Amino acid sequence: MRRKRAEPGAFPIMHTFIPASSPDDGPAYSARGPLPAHTFAVKQWTRDFLKLDDEAVISIGELACSDPGCPLVETVIAVFEAGRTRKWKLTRPKAALTKIMVHQTLATPPLA
Repeated sequence: MRRKRAEPGAFPIMHTFIPASSPDDGPAYSARGPLPAHTFAVKQWTRDFLKLDDEAVISIGELACSDPGCPLVETVIAVFEAGRTRKWKLTRPKAALTKIMVHQTLATPPLA
């Protein structure tokens, strides 16, 4: 008896990696890993969206997660200003972030 093949899309895909490559975002990934220019772009999008001055420090980091149900890699955007720190998590690798994703995330309240 032959096994029937599953229809495309019948099973949910848990993790999908799509590097940013739109004209606005530019290529974000090379064979050697995420491009430093893309990290700089994410920092600049953050600075512009939040209207930060030059004294604010922006940190972009990636965290691996092995818990069931969480993404393989999360990106954390942290903003350090005089007297306060704010951070946001995105459920994608840094190289997969686009300007719209960053702006949508920064429009939400920061994590406690």
